[in-house]
Amino acid sequence: IIGKNCSIGKNLVVNGIGTVVIGDNCDIAPEVTFQTGGHEIGSEERRAGTGIIFNQSVESGSWIGGRATILNNSTIGKSCVVAGCACVVKSVPDNTVVGGVPAKVLKRLK
Repeated sequence: IIGKNCSIGKNLVVNGIGTVVIGDNCDIAPEVTFQTGGHEIGSEERRAGTGIIFNQSVESGSWIGGRATILNNSTIGKSCVVAGCACVVKSVPDNTVVGGVPAKVLKRLK
């Protein structure tokens, strides 16, 4: 689901069968990936165990930089910035800049 007045860059990828909800006034740069599926760790015979479905959201006013990847049941809060190439593995609080692998808080915004 994509809200109003959003900009979505080319080659956006949503992998898996989970959901992605993007709020209003969001900017999603090129080549951003949402991984809405994964696996539990299985036995030594097959490490990719039982499948898991993830639901993700980007709240209004946020900007996700190019080639960022969103994993797990993560929510990008309102008015956030996700740096290019970041790997988000947990939810991001409102008005926060995150970056890195895994993404960490770099700055709080007003």
